[in-house]
Amino acid sequence: MRRSIITTIVFVVGMTVYLLLLGHVVENQQAMQREECAQAAQIYADELEKDFNTSSSVTETLAYMIADTGTVPEHFADVAKEMMATRPYVASIQLAPQGRVMDIYPSDAAGAGKVNLYSLPDRLESLRYSRDTGIATMQGPFNLADDYQAIALRQPIYLTDAAGNRTFWGFAIAVLKVPDVFESTLTDLQETRHAYRISKTAPGRDDYHIVLASDNLPEQMEKKVFSYGGCKWKLEVAPADGWRIPLPLAVTLAVGLLLVFVLTFLTHVLVTLQNRRQYLRQLADTDVLTGLYNRQGFDTAVDAYLDRHPKAKAVGIMIDIDDFKRINDLYSHDAALRSMACSLSETFQHPAIIGRNGGDEFCIFLPDCTAAEVDPLLRKFSARLQSFSYEGHSHTYTISMGYAAYPEQGSSHAELFRYADAALYAVKLRGKNGVLPYTMHISKEDRSQLAFGLKDIILHFPGAILIYKATGKEEILFANLELIQLFDCTTLEEFQQHTGGTFRGIVHPDEYEAVEQSIWEQVKRPGSEGNDAVRYRIRTKTGKVKNILDKGRLVDTDVYGQIFYVLLIDESNW
Repeated sequence: MRRSIITTIVFVVGMTVYLLLLGHVVENQQAMQREECAQAAQIYADELEKDFNTSSSVTETLAYMIADTGTVPEHFADVAKEMMATRPYVASIQLAPQGRVMDIYPSDAAGAGKVNLYSLPDRLESLRYSRDTGIATMQGPFNLADDYQAIALRQPIYLTDAAGNRTFWGFAIAVLKVPDVFESTLTDLQETRHAYRISKTAPGRDDYHIVLASDNLPEQMEKKVFSYGGCKWKLEVAPADGWRIPLPLAVTLAVGLLLVFVLTFLTHVLVTLQNRRQYLRQLADTDVLTGLYNRQGFDTAVDAYLDRHPKAKAVGIMIDIDDFKRINDLYSHDAALRSMACSLSETFQHPAIIGRNGGDEFCIFLPDCTAAEVDPLLRKFSARLQSFSYEGHSHTYTISMGYAAYPEQGSSHAELFRYADAALYAVKLRGKNGVLPYTMHISKEDRSQLAFGLKDIILHFPGAILIYKATGKEEILFANLELIQLFDCTTLEEFQQHTGGTFRGIVHPDEYEAVEQSIWEQVKRPGSEGNDAVRYRIRTKTGKVKNILDKGRLVDTDVYGQIFYVLLIDESNW
């Protein structure tokens, strides 16, 4: 029973979430479709206007010719024939002095006749509107013959006498075939999978009448209204297949419990799509581990500030966690880095810009301040013992800081932090855990000296180096390559296996007790400072016996307790 209830709840919740997500997706999809159809309506409405302009050039040209000569062109039929040759959608061209059609080309055009247009009741209002306003009008569509309809484009013509008085001459008329005049636009709409409806008003009216339309039009369509020929035209556009809607609920119900698992995936997809842009932007500028700016985001923010305030005072700071390698080896470096980021954010608040360069290196840009103003805060912060928690225990660490002033020392972003970095490494050379401002005395040689690191020393030092715990089983903590080869071993694993991983395994069994006693007597002697020196034999992996000089020092550490640092020299070859 309980399992059934849980299953039902999961199914109902899953269905609810699914329907909400589906509705959201459909809404977004329809919004995109509507925007696309609105753009299509704008584009093809412009195309219609271009087609009408091409048609009206027929009547405008005749109007100019008649206004210039005051009479019908002598070769009217030739002029009309030439115009119609490039306009196949023009059914006929007519001239109607004072509204009476007198010239027609072609003479046998369907529905054409030499009639007084004013005697036709359905055309009287349009004729008067055009005559009185001087606006070319488009009337129709009306049946011109059994096979097609037409729209009449009428251009009023006026003659101007020497005194500048205008008198009405009549009309130049182009009869346009429907739907031929719209063929180019309709073809494009159909090829792009759009349904359409073209409507127009009568000249001077506001009520629309459909000229052409696709079949099975949806109720809602995107439209574009424009004026031409004394009429208002409206082009409405919709997808040819109608607006997309969600899949029928019957399909979703049929999938049953499987839909619950599908919903999980759909939710993930939707959230991913919605947050993708924001995530990519944050990813590009944010350090994922600490939540601070990464190098790119920090540089962008600082550059943006300096572009806005090129003359402002500011301080650039570089920060480094001391002995980070030890922290990384023994604990979680993530915890230390997050702790450092939190401490920086709490101490250096807005408008400070804080970033992580990578590794254990952080950078801060403090705007609108001087080096003298921030020096007390930096010294107080660097002197504070930082801490982080790992596996339920608190561990402490220290930091080193270097800073430089803008624009007195660094006149650019890059130069400012290069000087701050130099000051930071000067702190490292002086023993870490401190803060220094950049000065001219901090030279490139300081950085070069620091770069000559422990790795190079250990690799090339002419002696075997051993580090082991002074108590318990005297576990070996470190052995360099020279020590491994001293025992005729090729790898650390061989060396550890041969010696048992302890100092006892280093010394010849016959001498271990005496050597051990001598070492401790020496390090406990007043004034020895933990130093000792002993000679003993060792037995290598290949069975060779070698005489060794052992120079050691006992050191107390926070991590391992008491340990011995030892230098072993092979005296067999001396």
